[in-house]
Amino acid sequence: MISIERKIINNIPILEIVEEDKKNERTPLALFYHGITNQKERGLEPGYALANNGMRVVIPDAYRHGERKHEAYAGEPAAEFWKVVLQNIKELPDLVEAYIEAGLAIREHVSVTGLSMGGITTCIALTQYPWIHSAACLMGSPDPIGLSHWALKSRWVEGLPPIDDEKVEALMAPFESLSLKDHPESLMDTPFYIWHGTADESVPYEQMARFVSSISGEAYADNICFRSTEGAGHRVPYTIFEEMAAFLGKVH
Repeated sequence: MISIERKIINNIPILEIVEEDKKNERTPLALFYHGITNQKERGLEPGYALANNGMRVVIPDAYRHGERKHEAYAGEPAAEFWKVVLQNIKELPDLVEAYIEAGLAIREHVSVTGLSMGGITTCIALTQYPWIHSAACLMGSPDPIGLSHWALKSRWVEGLPPIDDEKVEALMAPFESLSLKDHPESLMDTPFYIWHGTADESVPYEQMARFVSSISGEAYADNICFRSTEGAGHRVPYTIFEEMAAFLGKVH
């Protein structure tokens, strides 16, 4: 039986999903990050699949999402998305540490995964936290700066004040050190599952496909499992959640 429990960890509302008989045991820990405009409850499907593969799953509400939607933001409208991603990155190690200190997680077995904005969060986290054991990115991008330039020509900017490439460069300068595209060596010895639909109009498939192709043959790319679905858009099939969960469960 799978247990689903709402908790508050470090003032962050989370859902914890784990097999009932493992609730009080030290287990591999998987953090799952949801997409933009969504909330932790949208992570129940992948969370269930991950828990079925032996992991304790933690799904937090991102800053300004779900139960945190009323948290204040006073910055540049075009930069709000990236503020949410950076807040995910900032909060991640504290969530992990809380579970380790409670005796419920194994420090050497922490996975990070997510879809869309959560997949982008995952890619950045890999450049910052070498202790991440394994990861999965669903419909994400390894290239935050390239994604921002692409977004200027997409529906992402509908309703926002006009912004040009020069301003994007200035806003995104801090992300140069956070780009998995520019720091692929961060993947060394890290099992990494990737899935993307080829017809995704929200986060471009081509960015991830080019990245994987560009590092093919490198030692740090040996543990990548890249899957795509021809004609699929910005929605993850449940079978992919199951495949991702089986991949992460197997490597722990």
